[in-house]
Amino acid sequence: MEDYTGKYKGEQVEVALFGGDYQDGVLTAYCSVDEVPHIELNGHILIPLQNIASLHCTSRCDAPEPDWPPRGFVEDEREDDN
Repeated sequence: MEDYTGKYKGEQVEVALFGGDYQDGVLTAYCSVDEVPHIELNGHILIPLQNIASLHCTSRCDAPEPDWPPRGFVEDEREDDN
C-alpha cells in the first residue's frame, strides 16, 4: 500500500466514507490507534482507514502537470479514445 501522507500532508482533502458521508479538511497525519491505521484531519479528527471509501486531494485539482491528473488516469484516457 502506498503511503500518501508524505505527499499530501498539509493539503486540503475530501474523504468519502462508506455509507455516503463525507469529511473534508487538511491532512495532518497518518497514525495507528490500538494497531488500527487512521488518518488525521485538521489536527484532531481521526478516521480509521477501514471506514474510508476514497480520498481526493482537492487542493491538487488545479495543480499543473505532472501533479494532476495522476499519470495513470492520463494513460487510461488515451486508451479509451482509440
